[in-house]
Amino acid sequence: MLPNPYQQYRATKVETAGSVDLVVMLYQGAVRFTRQAVEALEQDDLKAAHTNFVRAQDIVVELLGSLNREAGGQIATQLAGIYDYAFRRLLHANVKKDPAPALEVITIFRDLGKAWQQIAFQQRQAQARGDVSAIKPRMAAIAV
Repeated sequence: MLPNPYQQYRATKVETAGSVDLVVMLYQGAVRFTRQAVEALEQDDLKAAHTNFVRAQDIVVELLGSLNREAGGQIATQLAGIYDYAFRRLLHANVKKDPAPALEVITIFRDLGKAWQQIAFQQRQAQARGDVSAIKPRMAAIAV
């Protein structure tokens, strides 16, 4: 059986992405799964809501695990606090079947995602110029 071309494209995209781009993809995934969970709650599809909340929680755990607290210093510590908070809000939304905390998480990750997209853009510009030293301090919060 031939692999799905879309899945093959996504796998290649992840395998070839830089660490900052991977963080952006994780944020996008967290937003997508959380949004799908909220939509499932609105349709009284509790199984789908649970599945999507768990997927979003798994992404948050991955983000937390990817932090390099030694190199990232205070930024990594702050991100760890945000990720912990987001995880607890997703857990609350899932257990109580309450969309409000989930909507808060969507806002958090959408805002963080925009910041990381800007860092990724700056990273690509610096790489095009051959100047990677300009972006290293910003990337220290994530494992590279």
